[in-house]
Amino acid sequence: MPRCKIEYGDLYFDEIGEGDPIIFLHPPGMGRKVFRFQKPLSEQYKVVFPDLSGHGESTALLKKVTIQKYAEEVLKLADFIGLKKVALCGYSSGGSIAQEFALTYPERTAAIILSGGFAEVNSPSLKYEHLMGMYLVKNSPKTLAKVIATAHTFEKNYRAELIEHMLKADLETWFHFYHESLNYSCIGRLKNLNVPLLLIYGSRDFINQHLRAYERELEDFNRTIIPKVSHQVPVKKWQEFNTEIAMFLEKQSAWR
Repeated sequence: MPRCKIEYGDLYFDEIGEGDPIIFLHPPGMGRKVFRFQKPLSEQYKVVFPDLSGHGESTALLKKVTIQKYAEEVLKLADFIGLKKVALCGYSSGGSIAQEFALTYPERTAAIILSGGFAEVNSPSLKYEHLMGMYLVKNSPKTLAKVIATAHTFEKNYRAELIEHMLKADLETWFHFYHESLNYSCIGRLKNLNVPLLLIYGSRDFINQHLRAYERELEDFNRTIIPKVSHQVPVKKWQEFNTEIAMFLEKQSAWR
């Protein structure tokens, strides 16, 4: 497995395929294993799945976790691989990193895809989800890992793989990733988002109400609602998810 050496440790990542690059960004705790079913996209694209610092196999640890620092980390990874321009696919809070990257480094961003994404936490349900995550990281991380893994899959081996990978996370990093996601907002800068954007939500996901912020602030973006699924679209509806990504990126000419 390749590793990217940065000043505060090593970032581990999987890199598969050839073509236009997509970097996938995971939510707090989960690591790259949550993107198991996006590997088939390597038939068309170069897909990159990092364990962000403090997660999975990565030995890198940020002294202070912020969404901005994670965006810088993604830039260092892109530089290490030699990618001039990348598409970013952020899942849940990973989408905050994708948005921050696109706003800070627009010249390096080909497109962003947000699965269950939000510009800020502005609903009681999503705030509660973050606070509960923070509580369980502090008090029972094994319980949290089991709850998250079971929400994604009932397949025994994959569930065990997700749990094992989550429990490799540095607990302080896991906690502060939740905290920073809870307090992050790019609402005031959304009008400056000048890269192609695709929003993907499950029809049963309460987070899809956050679509309204993008409708208020942006005139031109793509959206799709996947039926009969809640938040875990990349795993539970991966065929539809991958198809939407491929169709969206085929329309873009930012790399060319």
